Amino acid sequence: MRKRLSLKCCLIWFGIPLTVWLTFNLFSWHLKLTADWNQPNRLKLRAKKTLLVRKDSLKKENGGESPKFEQQCEALSEVFNKALVKRYNVTVLHSLGVVLSPEDQKLRDEGYQKFAFNALISDKIGFHRAVPDTRFPKCRDVKFPSIDLDASIVICFFNEQPSALLRTVHSVIDQTPPELLKEIILVDDSSTLDDISCQIETYVNQHLKNVKFVRTPERQGLIRARVFGANHASGKVLVFLDSHCEVNTDWLEPLLLRISHDPSTVVVPVIDMINHDTMEYQSSPLVRGGFNWGLHFRWDQLPASMQSDPELGLKPIPSPTMAGGLFAMRKDYFHHLGEYDLGMDIWGGENLEISFRIWMCGGRLEIIPCSRVGHIFRKRRPYGNPAGGDTLIRNSLRVAHVWMDEYKEYFLKQRPQAGHLDYGDISDRVSLRKHLSCKSFQWYLKNIYPEQVVPGQTNNVEIYHHFPRNQLRKEPVIIRHGQLTHVDSSLCVQSEKKPYTKKALLTLAACDTKTLDGQKSQMWYETVDSQLLLAQLLCLDVESGMVGKSYARLMKCHGNGGSQAWTWTDKGETSLLYNPASGKCLTVTAATEGGNLFLDLCTGTKEQAFRLS
Repeated sequence: MRKRLSLKCCLIWFGIPLTVWLTFNLFSWHLKLTADWNQPNRLKLRAKKTLLVRKDSLKKENGGESPKFEQQCEALSEVFNKALVKRYNVTVLHSLGVVLSPEDQKLRDEGYQKFAFNALISDKIGFHRAVPDTRFPKCRDVKFPSIDLDASIVICFFNEQPSALLRTVHSVIDQTPPELLKEIILVDDSSTLDDISCQIETYVNQHLKNVKFVRTPERQGLIRARVFGANHASGKVLVFLDSHCEVNTDWLEPLLLRISHDPSTVVVPVIDMINHDTMEYQSSPLVRGGFNWGLHFRWDQLPASMQSDPELGLKPIPSPTMAGGLFAMRKDYFHHLGEYDLGMDIWGGENLEISFRIWMCGGRLEIIPCSRVGHIFRKRRPYGNPAGGDTLIRNSLRVAHVWMDEYKEYFLKQRPQAGHLDYGDISDRVSLRKHLSCKSFQWYLKNIYPEQVVPGQTNNVEIYHHFPRNQLRKEPVIIRHGQLTHVDSSLCVQSEKKPYTKKALLTLAACDTKTLDGQKSQMWYETVDSQLLLAQLLCLDVESGMVGKSYARLMKCHGNGGSQAWTWTDKGETSLLYNPASGKCLTVTAATEGGNLFLDLCTGTKEQAFRLS
């Protein structure tokens, strides 16, 4: 009898609590994935809360609000903002990217394969971080009046990396006044990574009250998914963001203020760059959108007349086209203007189509310099068209036939393969153009984009050049130079061939300080942009590859960082050359003459010890 009673007691007092505990932990583990889904270390929110507590304390000390109180609060805010920015500076980001184990390597490699950016660092950052205020100083002094508009933020995603997506959402919540934020609408375009999609939905439903999670019944592509999301929106203004962004300080107010002045204006923030290898947030220059006759979007320098404007950096910049990933417009105007061309597939060309339509049909398209949003410019598009085929060229063909009139011939000459493609029924878009009384493409070129050179014609306007997204090339600024020496062997790093030979492997050789030829072939120059140039000719680079060793080589310097960025880091008493793009360190295959260099986990062994002197 005692035995039965004892077992029963054990079952009641120990078995049931144990079962509950195990169930809870299994459920928590299921939600966790690779990022910290519950985010206990909410840096920015904690800092904001502390700031509010300190403000309350100051208010009591000053007997209520006063000029002195406001002054102290501004100073306090500045201190906190600096502290937050410092939390994720370049040095910290580089340390987060170090590959310390095979598990780190697997997460990093899978991240590049699935999402085309560094998922290892993205996960370690988490859902909240402060980014540097990249606005021009004059923007920081702007005081915004009360704005009688609210915004629905529409974010569409397909197989997106969870921490990048949720950091996008949290950055909007953290940086947006609640009275202006009607809602955030997350549109899952039928992601095929079901486990990730379900975990994101669960997290949103449990933690984010002002976020609606909706899912398309089947894969629609970005274009139709955005219309799907817009139809679920209830705010007066639609703001479309990509699923891997981070918004900056006072990002929404300038957009809404401009729209409140002119309801037919579509506005775009300045798109800052988030490095796909290091997750570093980098300021972008003021540029505007253009296109070439193959209907590829490009960034153009501002004409000299705009660059000399004393109000540059503060006033709106008319832009012939937009990149398409980030923009805002009134919801009623979006519907009035015809939303998107639903005959387009997946992605591509929709940004030029809506840009032409805005200008030709009575609207304006402007870049707002005081609004900044960071965007991860991925290494490639990690997904394609499930039905196969090039959606960009097919969509561009629809653009040409609907909006370009006789100028479509220039597109067809640039892309002759497009002439044989079926571009579908465009009758509804032709009717829309007629219904909106839109102007001709000739009018657009003459009045909106006179700088565009028409083949065979000479434009009597200032000609300026377009340039890539990574800004204009610049001469490297040398900070020091010397021989790159492997400490343990006292051998120097040089090219296996002449120092001007591209793709040449690097090797160890006896240090030569006496002959001119030796000095040249072993002299390395370190730049302010973390490049290492041999004989000021070619850069230390690393071949990209998922399998086998990644060997160090000499390549033409491109100035984009990535595989050509090298930073010195210490592990114990060992000084290592760390490559943030790979998360690994420079290593010798053998500490003997003829030994090659490759990248390996940063373990701090003698094979990885170098110095520049």
